[in-house]
Amino acid sequence: MPGSGFQLGIFSWFGFVLPLSERLRMIKEAGFGATSVWWEDEQGYPGIKKENMPRMVRESGLLLENIHVPYDGCNALWNENRSVREAEVKKHMAWVEDCIRYDIPVMVMHIADGPAPPGVLKYGVESIGRILRVAEQGGIILALENTDHTSYLRLVLSEIESPCLGLCYDSSHDLLYNPDSPQLLSELGGRLVAAHFSDTDGMRDRHWLPGEGVIDWEQIGRVFPQATYRGFLSLEVCADGGWSRGDPEAFIKKAYAQALRIGGLLTRSRPSDVWVS
Repeated sequence: MPGSGFQLGIFSWFGFVLPLSERLRMIKEAGFGATSVWWEDEQGYPGIKKENMPRMVRESGLLLENIHVPYDGCNALWNENRSVREAEVKKHMAWVEDCIRYDIPVMVMHIADGPAPPGVLKYGVESIGRILRVAEQGGIILALENTDHTSYLRLVLSEIESPCLGLCYDSSHDLLYNPDSPQLLSELGGRLVAAHFSDTDGMRDRHWLPGEGVIDWEQIGRVFPQATYRGFLSLEVCADGGWSRGDPEAFIKKAYAQALRIGGLLTRSRPSDVWVS
């Protein structure tokens, strides 16, 4: 695990319209050891059923870190209407069962989406608790990603203690939605089970490479739970601007170089003030 002591990963979609097999090859050849996938069928040519993705990842020589499940409708987990909540809970339970079936250790999910508060607190805690019970039976970890309304995330993690429930920390979301960033990581670092690192200009969720935006990585490094975190250091980045019109091989190599530097910073194993330009 060069340069950090952590396995380095990157999301399988990084902004270039290429077959999944090609993207996986590039990820592996760049030096990454792991990837994660969006849990829906890939459209286009060739179309790929999501059920085939775990096999494709492993055949490429990469570890499958997690799946990220769709979050359209996740606010329904908090809805006062029982039938609305039930439909969303069952959808998430089915995804957990997919994780069991395809030997996927972690499922990343959102529990809030959009500026309006998602609903009634007690119903959301109950809904996530029910999904968690299925995860616990199969040894799957639910990673709740910080988006907006982090008070709801804090509530769930304070109400439910389980080794199968934790935080997926998204660095860009933290800056965008929390003016006290990165207090969330400082507060909940002991529950960290997955990490999504990217940079932003502080205005939109850009998914830029680390070092290309305004995130204070030194500050994150000071509160990162390096002594207790056992997961991957993973980028969730997407080629933008000039990158999107350039060479995907160059982008993925730059991504690996920046991941190494993030890893070195978070484990304090190398100087952190030099970024690849």
